[in-house]
Amino acid sequence: MPVAGGPPSRPLPYVGMAVRVVHLGTIEAATIEEVHDHGRTLVVAGETYTLRRVNGRFVREGEPYYGTRLLLRPAR
Repeated sequence: MPVAGGPPSRPLPYVGMAVRVVHLGTIEAATIEEVHDHGRTLVVAGETYTLRRVNGRFVREGEPYYGTRLLLRPAR
């Protein structure tokens, strides 16, 4: 939740948003296809990612908190 008068702590995900998928040191460009559960569940390249409370990252469903994750920033 943003602090009153301040910017949000993270970008709000939306369909069509460019993201990066990080897996074993490899970074791939991708796009968000679906957003569910008020932005806590995302579908990217046909895979579902959920926002983890333990570290605040989007991690591929079924993997541990340190697994394949999303960066809500476009590839450079």
